[in-house]
Amino acid sequence: MRGATGPVLATWRKTRQEALTLPNAHAVAVLIVTILVFYLYTRRWIRMELVSLLLLAALLSIFYVFPYVTSQARITETVVLQSFGHPALVAICSLMVLGRGLTMTGALEPVVRVLAKIWALNRWLGLLLTLILAAIASGFINDTPVLVLMLPMLLSLAERTGYPASKTLMPVNFAILTGGMLTSIGTSTNLLVLSIATDLGMKPMGLFDFTSITAIGLLVAMPYLWLIAPRLLPGTLGESKQPRRQFEARIVVSAEHDRLAGHEIGELTKLLGKELPLIEIIRNKSPVDKNTIELIEAGDVLILRDTPAGLREIAAVLRVDLFDRYGEGRFAGVDAPDSDVSLAEAVIGSDSGLVGRTLSGAGFSEQFGVVVVGVMRSTEQILHDGRPIGDVPLAPGDVLLVQGENKRLEALKGEPHLLMLDSSLQLPRSPLAWRAMLIMLVVIVAAATKILPIHVAAFFGVIAMLLTQCVKMEGLGSALSPAVVLLVASSIALGSTLVSTGAADWIATGVSFMVERATPSVQLAIFMAFSAILTNFVSNSAAAAVGTPIAIATAAQLGSPLEPFVLAILFG
Repeated sequence: MRGATGPVLATWRKTRQEALTLPNAHAVAVLIVTILVFYLYTRRWIRMELVSLLLLAALLSIFYVFPYVTSQARITETVVLQSFGHPALVAICSLMVLGRGLTMTGALEPVVRVLAKIWALNRWLGLLLTLILAAIASGFINDTPVLVLMLPMLLSLAERTGYPASKTLMPVNFAILTGGMLTSIGTSTNLLVLSIATDLGMKPMGLFDFTSITAIGLLVAMPYLWLIAPRLLPGTLGESKQPRRQFEARIVVSAEHDRLAGHEIGELTKLLGKELPLIEIIRNKSPVDKNTIELIEAGDVLILRDTPAGLREIAAVLRVDLFDRYGEGRFAGVDAPDSDVSLAEAVIGSDSGLVGRTLSGAGFSEQFGVVVVGVMRSTEQILHDGRPIGDVPLAPGDVLLVQGENKRLEALKGEPHLLMLDSSLQLPRSPLAWRAMLIMLVVIVAAATKILPIHVAAFFGVIAMLLTQCVKMEGLGSALSPAVVLLVASSIALGSTLVSTGAADWIATGVSFMVERATPSVQLAIFMAFSAILTNFVSNSAAAAVGTPIAIATAAQLGSPLEPFVLAILFG
């Protein structure tokens, strides 16, 4: 550990008499803005993004009209806007894009499918491994992609096993949050806190410098989340009683389908980690009892009924299409591995020109450039006679499960008498998965070995993702969260002005006066509690922006090492 020595201690340490003087006008203005912003962050009637913009507007106004210029610091509106180019924000945005690349290519989905198989064998072992892997993954990947991958699996497992999802979702969520503290890139707050601390004179921390400390906490949390938390959570909390829409789809087995042709149905169940939702098999144009089939043969037609997520999983695991690739599929542009392809649901209106017609007869795929992979009709089952989906006459209220490029699905929203539902499901570009995983590993190794700073390594990783088509240029906007960008930029600007105007030093003087006689462990506990309480009312970034400068200033005035106080804020 490195103590507060040299220029840092000289900057922060003051005499008791100097400390009791009132802050300057700029510091008072920044403190007032801070209090007002923290109040607005707790209000539900105003969006967080708008509060962040108002914070930036207030700081810009103050330092444009009354620039703060001293021998130690200079703050103008230009300095405030430089927060958008701060290394912490660059790293956070870059890691968001890298996380999207992993999600879009399905790089982590094989792990999720292995977990599903383990759950089928033993529920408690499956939950333990899910908690461990979720925690480890969130140490390197943004929490959101990890949760996006885990959520469908946990909901599906709840449906299959009858074990309430409410008993697994919350423990996994806490495991993701705890695992996010394992590394300096685990969460955006980690990057923000450490970046602010480095700006204020603390020695930069590496990727794994505090992993051993957090691992101890994780070892304590994991048995609790595994064995105790599920027993405390009610089994009906938030459980949906409404059945999810299930669509009938078909797979035409060919000799190229090496995971289908020549295999038993039981083998497919093991491969999927769940029972294949098979309604019937059509062989030689005649329905066959699925219980009498020993092996699936080329030419068989499998009639399935499942949710969109279930059909997506079947197509991915069995490496099959839910449509005729050389027929209607040739209009959908689904052959390009770098295309952003999704599943979406569309309802046929009573005045639609499709009513009474078939999809083939209407030229649906040719006209819209998408393919229909499933149909749902509430009044009767429609695919048992062996007809392809394209040859089924449509009725008002039929729900079509369509697959195609995102831009073509978006164009469907403008079609009259065809209602596009909001529930779309992204399909992974699996041929690119190994590229995305390799790029992410190189970024982590470069940052861990300190070959490159994390913001530089992650930025180069984004360029690599774009060059390899793991992320498309059009998808960058979807990867970045405007709320996070504005929140982090405004928090960096607020933290910078708190330090430069002396407001943080003035607050720290009062804090150090109150805690100077306490033991170091009590001092750290106070700062950790302060951070933990504050983040219940405002965002993590706002708490970091205020808490980190105060912790640095207090440690310097107490003559203590800076790192423990900074980590107290980060963990809190």
